[in-house]
Amino acid sequence: MKIRFVLNLSLVLIGILISCVENNKINGLKYSSNEHQSLETSTGVTLNFSDLGKSKLLLKAPKLIKLMADQEQLIMECPEGLELIFYDSLMNEESVLVADYGKLFSNEQQLFVRENVVFNNRNLDTLFAEELEIDFAKDSVYSEKLVTFSNSEGKIKGTKLKANSNFTFFQLSDVSESHVNYDLQ
Repeated sequence: MKIRFVLNLSLVLIGILISCVENNKINGLKYSSNEHQSLETSTGVTLNFSDLGKSKLLLKAPKLIKLMADQEQLIMECPEGLELIFYDSLMNEESVLVADYGKLFSNEQQLFVRENVVFNNRNLDTLFAEELEIDFAKDSVYSEKLVTFSNSEGKIKGTKLKANSNFTFFQLSDVSESHVNYDLQ
């Protein structure tokens, strides 16, 4: 009786483990089950990130997968896209980021986004990119890939971007194209 119970329990646990591995394949995760453990998958997600009760960021995603890494780091993956709204200290919308894919790492306070990335601020300065890395602790935005920065004064294309989240600081190396709008009145 005791052996049959242990055997049945073992079969149930193996079935659960196999179904978890299959679910990871279904969700399109590229991690082995040894590296990350899927905690939950949610749809229609809205998350508010705050500091001392003041909203700093609002994340909206059609699908969010929470994973736990080996170093007790929470990873949030948005495989179907995301919208991230940044707020200033007075709770005014400072900038908005939209991308087809994103992954947030809690310990490093970093977000990686790629595919159809559009990042704009309240002055209607807009950054189009293939991919971006955002370091929240440093309020910095980076990219080694091609980006296009556009505003009412013109546009500029290049690589090796470094900026802050509201584009008051902006540095772009390896400029490949630029255009200035002249107001001829």
